[in-house]
Amino acid sequence: MTAVSTPSIHPLRNCYLFLRAAAPHFTIFPMTTPIPHIMSGGESFFFRGGSTGVLCLHGFMASPAEVRWLGKHLADLGCTVYGPRLPGHATDYHDMTRHRWQDWYTAVEDALGILRSQCERVFVVGHSMGGMLGLLLAANAQVDGLAALATPITFANRSMAAAHWAKWIRPYTDQTDRSTLVELINAEQTRRGEHVVGRVRHNLWSTAAVSEIFALAGVVRECLPAVKVPLLAIYSEADQTVPLSNRDLLLSQVKSSVIEQHTLKHSDHILPQDSERETVFQLVADFITQHSNPTS
Repeated sequence: MTAVSTPSIHPLRNCYLFLRAAAPHFTIFPMTTPIPHIMSGGESFFFRGGSTGVLCLHGFMASPAEVRWLGKHLADLGCTVYGPRLPGHATDYHDMTRHRWQDWYTAVEDALGILRSQCERVFVVGHSMGGMLGLLLAANAQVDGLAALATPITFANRSMAAAHWAKWIRPYTDQTDRSTLVELINAEQTRRGEHVVGRVRHNLWSTAAVSEIFALAGVVRECLPAVKVPLLAIYSEADQTVPLSNRDLLLSQVKSSVIEQHTLKHSDHILPQDSERETVFQLVADFITQHSNPTS
């Protein structure tokens, strides 16, 4: 009588043998501390004001500090302003590997709901990836206007397209900011009487997170025709990260009946903190004031 084999066992055994053989080649990246802590200066902020709400969204690998000065400027004009810290940002840099773009979007949707519960009108101001998330909100939720600052719509960098696979080979890369922007921010923090913390951001970037922002860009491009709210687009000729072709693509695809666009001359990518930040603050404030339509 021919023996009957039990092939269902073999795949499990083979899987076990593979994992046991491969284990020495995998690197475990634990959190540096058992309890997560937010970087100094990287906390969310909320400024209580009037019936016009503003949701300020920071960029990729950054923190609310990136848009805090802008938020304070709007609060001084009477707005209620909320700048949430996006998941994985301004904590242990390993945290970024555990989050997907959907987590960032859900967080900003929650933040929008908080402002909606307290304000008659809510505008979104997003820098870089914050602008991408703002575009998704404008296409899928109720907002009264959007200011997109240095917002990427597409990425020409081929390494970003390969990040989904590269994350297994090179999980983190050093992206420390060695530009003069750090000194400029330090000087402004000193002038304002703030604790000098410089740029509050991750210096080691998760390759897995890079693959997520690349995927997010594809979703944003698809949703652009659904964006119909008043739109302010601010970009810079000197931006080394997001070229002006992104501005042109954005403006050609959205269906907003009101579009205002401004192009700066000297700032690099971090518009809310660079040399022309006061111009950015004023442009955003004027845009919100113009489209608030107060009832009283």
